[in-house]
Parts: sequence; C-alpha cells; structure tokens
Amino acid sequence: MKLYTAQQIRDWDKYTIKHEPIESIDLMERAATKLTDWYLENCSDYRNISIFCGIGNNGGDGLVMARLLSNEQFDVKVYVVHFGDTPSADFTENLEHLPKKINCSHIKEVADIPDLEEDTVVIDCIFGSGISRPPKGITLDVITTINQSKKPVISIDIASGLYTDHYSTHFNSIIEADITLSLEVPKLSMLFPENEKNVGELHIVKIGLDKNYAQETTSKFYFTTSQSAHKIYKPRKRFDHKGKFGHVLLVGGSKGMIGAIQLATRSALRSGTGKTSVIVPSCGYEILQATCPEAMCIADPSRNHIVASTLLKPYTAIGIGPGIGKHEQTKKAIRSIIEDADKPIVLDADALNLLSENKEWWDIIPENSILTPHVGEFERLADIHFINSFDRLEAASKMAQDKKVIIILKGANTAVCLPNGEIHFNSTGNPGLAKGGSGDALLGIITGLLGQKYKPFEAAILGVYIHGKAGDYASSQMSIESVTTSDVIDNIGKVFLGF
Repeated sequence: MKLYTAQQIRDWDKYTIKHEPIESIDLMERAATKLTDWYLENCSDYRNISIFCGIGNNGGDGLVMARLLSNEQFDVKVYVVHFGDTPSADFTENLEHLPKKINCSHIKEVADIPDLEEDTVVIDCIFGSGISRPPKGITLDVITTINQSKKPVISIDIASGLYTDHYSTHFNSIIEADITLSLEVPKLSMLFPENEKNVGELHIVKIGLDKNYAQETTSKFYFTTSQSAHKIYKPRKRFDHKGKFGHVLLVGGSKGMIGAIQLATRSALRSGTGKTSVIVPSCGYEILQATCPEAMCIADPSRNHIVASTLLKPYTAIGIGPGIGKHEQTKKAIRSIIEDADKPIVLDADALNLLSENKEWWDIIPENSILTPHVGEFERLADIHFINSFDRLEAASKMAQDKKVIIILKGANTAVCLPNGEIHFNSTGNPGLAKGGSGDALLGIITGLLGQKYKPFEAAILGVYIHGKAGDYASSQMSIESVTTSDVIDNIGKVFLGF
C-alpha cells in the first residue's frame, strides 16, 4: 500500500472524479456512507453525536454523515466552524440538503462554541488532509474546547490541524483524537510517535478511489499490509528438501548474555531455515545444545566471549550481534567475519554499537546488508540526536542510500529504509514487543528468511511483518504487559499459517 502526500491525495480525488467518472458530490456521498457504515458497525451504542464541520469538503463529509446518522435515529447536532468566507460547492450543497430536524449551529465567534453534553461523541470534520498552516482564530478556539472537554473524538480522514506529510510543531492546536478514520490509506504523519495522541486508534476506510491512480502514481513511502506480506511469502512445494532452505549462521553471546543468542536461534529455526548453526562462547555451548537441539552449536575457544572467526563458505546467510558484547578480541573477530562475507549479512545490537565506534567498518560491509537499530543505536550510528521522528527517518533513509544497505529503524510502525530510497512502514506489532530480547528474535527471523534465498529487501520487510504479527498473536492470548519474547517466537508459526 502506497502512502501519499497531501497534494497526491487531492489529485487522487480529482483523478477518480474524472476517470470513473463520478460527480464530486456523489464521491462525497459515497465516502460519507462508508464512514457512517463504520460508525454503525462499531459505535452504534453511542447515540448522541456532535459533528464539527469546517466549510471545506471535510466538513461536507460531516454533513452527509449527519444526515445519514439522523436517518438511523441517532441524536445528531451539527456545528459549522466558519474559518473563512468561501465554503466549497459540495459543502454548500450538502448544507442546503441538511434535514431541518437536525440542530445546526454556526460558530463564528467564541460565544458560539457550545458546552458539549456529557454523553456526546464528537466527530471532527473541521479540516482534512490539505491543511498547510497551524489553525488560528476561531478554529483554534474550537479545537482547544474539544480537547479540553475530554469527550471521545473520532476524526474523519485526519485530526484537524495535523499536517499530512511533514512535521507538526503546533502540538497544542491539533485535535486529540481517540479514533481516526483515514480515507483509503494511512497518512504519513499518523505513523510517528509524536502524533500518537492526535491519531488514537487508526482505521482505514476504503471509499473506492480509482485503483489506476494508485498503480500509476509513484511514492517512496509504503505500508506493509497482510496482502503485501503474502505476496512476498514463498510457499513450499511437496518435494522440497532441507537443502533448498539454506544454512544460516548466527554469531553471538557472551557471559551473562547467552539468552540473547538463544532467542535469535529459536526464531531462526521457526522462520523455516533448512539448517542453523550458532557460534557462541564455550560458556553457552551446553545451554544452546539443551534448548535448541535442532541447531548445530559451535563453541568458541574462549569461555566468556567470541574471539575466533570462522569459514563462511557453507552459509547462505549470517546474523551477528545478539549478546556479543564489545570486548577487544570480539571486535577483531567480528571485523574479520564481516570482512570475509561475500553476501549480505544481518547486524544487530552490539554489532551495531561496534560499527558506530569503528566507522571504517562501513567500507567492508557487503551491499544490501541489513542493519536493525533501535532509535538509540541509530543515533549512535549517525552521531546525532534527532529532535523529531521525521528528521530521524530522513537520516536513516539517506544512510541506507549512501551506504547501500537496508536500515530497519525499529519502533512502532518500524520503518524499513531501502537503498533505492523506498521506505516501508510496518502495520503489525504492539507495545508488548518493547522488551529485552525482542530485537534478538527479529534478527533470527530476518537471517532465517535471508538464508532461504529471500532477497534482502524481502527478508527485511517480511521479517518485520512476521515479528510484529507474532507479537499481536501473543498479546491477544495473555496481555501486552505479560508477553515475553519466547511467547512471540512460539507464535511465529501462526503467522505462516495465515499466509
């Protein structure tokens, strides 16, 4: 699923109107009908509704919803927020057709702003995705009143005041939504933590915009859905054998941190590798042999940390980092492995921290290698602390392009930054994954997929999706708070069943 700029979204509407063809007023009716259907299906117990409408097409959507909800016997009140003197033609037409039984008030000054009833649900239709400057005047007063009321808020398409495709600095003048019903696709700004309180629970409502536009229009931003993950997935054939699914090597562990490489190994095994080998310090040998009998364990000569390199020819993919530490001898061994690699590798945890302290290593990392930093690890790689997520993402994308690697910037809606400039946001996962060991499991999944001859970008995108979806299954069984990384690994198989 492509994500679009505010201008591209406007163009998509125009393209649909021209090529379907359909009158703009009828497209508004169709969109509002879909939105109303969502409300009827999900919020029908909430009968008292206050709809705040701007005088543009977002407000027009609100007017149609008011009419349709009123027809379903909801108690609907409409408040028209006059932030200008030139209402859109479709807004004006729908205002004229608003049934007289609907209480419609006009807000032109502060005294017109209502006191909201105790049990009302607010539907926010003041501004749509095209806003380009912070709200001010009477609109700001209305937004402030709604936010201070603490009433449940549903924003239509996007929270009023929130920019669609760039950083919003005016946090106190944006609607704080409990639910956002985004038309057709998510908006870029909805995927960043700064805007969490302005987005709330995100739902996509399809309104039938022209599919040809989506196919023909370029974007560097994508949203990985279950459908797009399914397209990457490679089902197995009846006569396939283990030799077709690669031989993965994982390198990690140090005294006190053997659990990290054990988690990575278990997740690699669950990802479907034909064979899995693991290099650990000798203190971890018996642990791996006992807990991961399907893996082949290679004991490093050192008891407490990795000191030796190894021949890499037998392996189709290599993952380095879980629990390795930063011992001087380990640094030399890891550099040697990276230097000898003749195919993309996966780097996480202290492998990334070693890279941040030894920038010359960039010259020996194979192209299309996959790096999986969380925010802190990325900022160490970039040598800068970023004020906002937009700037951080832009820097990650630039690094991916400059270094010809794949950067997986972990977090909610994890962003996979590709060397060609594309950025793929993930749709799965929950805060239950925000725990130690979660990144180790992700490294195991991605390395396992890479070893099975998935292309590096496929392994990255699909691996992130599987990891998040397994976390969703795990949290649904117990709770977000109680999920452990072992629970996530145990649910990887359910994700594959879903394909």
